[in-house]
Amino acid sequence: MCVLTYVPVAENGFIVTSNRDENIARPKAKPPKKIKINGIEVFCPVDPISKGTWIATSTCYTMVLLNGGYKKHEVKPSYRQSRGQVILEFTKWNDPETFLNNFDFNGMEPFTLVLFKNENRQKITEIKWCSGEKYITHLSGELPLIWSSATLYDQQAMNKRQSWFMDHLSKNQMEISSEIILDFHNTGGKQDLENSIKLKRKNGIETVCITQIEIYPTAKFLFYNDLENNTSNRFVIY
Repeated sequence: MCVLTYVPVAENGFIVTSNRDENIARPKAKPPKKIKINGIEVFCPVDPISKGTWIATSTCYTMVLLNGGYKKHEVKPSYRQSRGQVILEFTKWNDPETFLNNFDFNGMEPFTLVLFKNENRQKITEIKWCSGEKYITHLSGELPLIWSSATLYDQQAMNKRQSWFMDHLSKNQMEISSEIILDFHNTGGKQDLENSIKLKRKNGIETVCITQIEIYPTAKFLFYNDLENNTSNRFVIY
């Protein structure tokens, strides 16, 4: 998962949207479905290789994983566990601090895990595993946020993407909606083929799907656009 945006909206709600950038030779992910992990029901797409996911929502949290930490790393021949399992592992503790203190980070490829508390958008937590160190940061949920994977984008590209995002929001600030955010995930930075939000590089790395989760006090929706199969579905979770 290689770009993530967060936008607070009316009624104390928020919208989380992600583009998954992958090599098109990788087997296609299975569409979102409800699964039970460690006694907790989560709704998520499933990667057929890792049997895990890069984005999921449960009763308590909406969870998103990005590849890489603060900087691009040298890939090792093998790792203890796929990063696709990290979100599922989080459900063992279902709490950021407890996860940080109990999960075995050793032997894992660098990653960034972003956790959104569904009932309180003030509680956004970012956990990074990078260069053999783990970091935890608490972020305000009252401002828009954007993340880009360090494995595909250097700091200059990340800065450009943030600028595109803020420009897009400022042009539409009177009518921020899920559709406006999806438009950014489809068209943002399209003039820059190497770093556009909806990516398509010559080496076969491109955006294969877009997932959007809307959280409100009395409703939750998930939109999934499979770009490889040219299909889209909107799920009413509650």
